Order: sequence, then C-alpha cells, then structure tokens
Amino acid sequence: MRKIRFLYITIILISFGCSDQKTRLIESFGVGRSITGKALIFHSVYMRYPFRVKVIDSTLVVMDLHGSDYYYHEFSYPQLQFRRSFAKPGIGPNEFLDAENIRFDKQGRFYCLDANKSLISVFDRNKNDTTARIKLSDKLIRTLDFDIVNDSTFVVPDYTGKHRFNLINRQGQITKSCFTIPSVRNKLANVVLAQAWRSFLDYNPSNGILAMVTQLGQVLELYDLKKNSIINIVYGEKGEPEFINKGGYASPCGIMGYSDVYVGTNKIYAVFWGKSFRDMERDPHLKDGGNLLQVFDLKGKPICQYVLDKYITGFTVDEKHNKLIALDINGNDPFVEYQL
Repeated sequence: MRKIRFLYITIILISFGCSDQKTRLIESFGVGRSITGKALIFHSVYMRYPFRVKVIDSTLVVMDLHGSDYYYHEFSYPQLQFRRSFAKPGIGPNEFLDAENIRFDKQGRFYCLDANKSLISVFDRNKNDTTARIKLSDKLIRTLDFDIVNDSTFVVPDYTGKHRFNLINRQGQITKSCFTIPSVRNKLANVVLAQAWRSFLDYNPSNGILAMVTQLGQVLELYDLKKNSIINIVYGEKGEPEFINKGGYASPCGIMGYSDVYVGTNKIYAVFWGKSFRDMERDPHLKDGGNLLQVFDLKGKPICQYVLDKYITGFTVDEKHNKLIALDINGNDPFVEYQL
C-alpha cells in the first residue's frame, strides 16, 4: 500500500476567547502500558490512505481519505470478508468530491460527509446509490466532521469562529449554535482561529456526551448535549493549537495532536500523535499516525495510556470484547486489532 503523507490540514485561523469554561491540565498518565497488535488480513481492496473505521453489528466500513476508485469499503465483522465499495469520486450527482467521515444510524444506514459539496449523503445497506442527500446550510463554512445526535439532528463544528459547534436538522439548516472556542489567546480573526482549532468529534447518544479533540496541540473538550452544558475542557502539556497568521491563513508551528476520538459507554478514547511539524519536515521517513491511545473517564480524568506497536490514524472500539480496531497506513496490512 502506497504511503501518502498526512497533509489533511487545510487551516485558516485566529483567536476567539471563551468565558465560564471548566478547564484543567491533563494529569500524568504515568507509565504507559505497551501493547502489541495483531494484523487482520483481508483481500480484494486497495486503499491509499485508510483514515476512518466504523463498526455496527456485523458490519465494518473503512473510509479511504484519498480513494481513487471509491471512498468507502464495506466488510463483514469480525470476519473481514469484503462486501462492496461505494461513493465513487467524481463530479456527478451521486459522486463525491471528497470524504470526511462516515456515521451509522439505528437502522444501519450509512451517512457520508462530502465537505467540498457541502453534502451529507445517505446509503441504505446493500445499495450503492444514495437514497437521500442533505444539503448543508450556506451559513456553514466547509464542514469537516459531523455526527448523528438523534433522528432529527446532526452536530457539526462551527468554522465561522463565533461558536464551537452547531446543531443542524435533517434539512441541513442550523437550529442551534453552542458555546465558543476555548482559546486563551488574544482575539484574532474568528475564521482563522476556528480553522486552527479544527477538531475531530464523536457523540454517544446513550450518555449524551460529545467529545472534541484538536488536530493541532493537545486539547480535549467534553460537552453534555442533553443538558446543554460544558463538562470539561482539558489541556495537555502541549497546550492549545500553535500557528502563525499569514495573511488570514494559519501556518501550524506546533505539533500534530489528535486524529480520532471515540466516546464509549464509560470511557473516552483518543489517539495522540505528539509530533512537531519541524520534525515531520526534517524527517520524511517518520511514520504517519500516533502510537499513544489515551483513555479518559467521562469527566475527562485520565485513566491510562496505551503505547501501541503501530502508528495509527483512525480507530473504533469494540466495547463488548474490549478490543481496539485500528488503521495503520504505513504497511500493507492496514487493519490492526489490539486487546485492551
């Protein structure tokens, strides 16, 4: 599998303060527990940059960030027998200009986000064509992630810089804007700051917790969507995203932080890179991904940190069997399973 350097950061930023936030530093995880993964072998599909993996019941779907033929690939789980590929790149009505993430609803339908088209497309199981398309409001600025809150609502980040995230309905219209970017920097251009604070998110409807982790720096944000409240804003040793404002665009000058997060029933999991952009520029042989899986309780208190033997980009957690299913793009076997 051909390795492609992770340059998924289209960043444009500047600062916007936030008041009445619950904030604290991430406590020490102590000595990390080293664990070894097991490669899960599959056949029939070539992926250039497998970046997201989701599991529901007996179905596993992988999103290929740089897919050449298709963006998504469906397998049986845990057997990993190939079933189909869907979401073909192209400019046609049912084709995709890009792929950002995938979500499942309770009926097992797939929801796929195309940021370039400002569109969420819905696929029924066993159908390769979209059964619904949700055009996002033109008040949103290039939505880069989303999750399903309930049958009528999605949550998406806010890139205007005025708020932290928005709730939108099934027509793609904003119904509520929530909170502000938890930056302690001086106020700068809002849009620029929002892009510097580009975060990956995950929501668990059973406990109502939304987690957001910054792609730059080291910040974990926890919100209770059922109570419309902030649970915690947790800053790590590396702090908030660092950048230089160059003519309204942000040039990152700190570290690559998190690349994925999962909100479980009782724990929150996040994969952390912690690599400086300086080191990444100097050493093109550095592996893409992070090898630190950080585990928190639902209040943001550190529980433990796993040191993985692979560098992973995206992951999901099989809570029933206490397993991590992760994606390693640095070799020929991208699926890796860890027993936690």
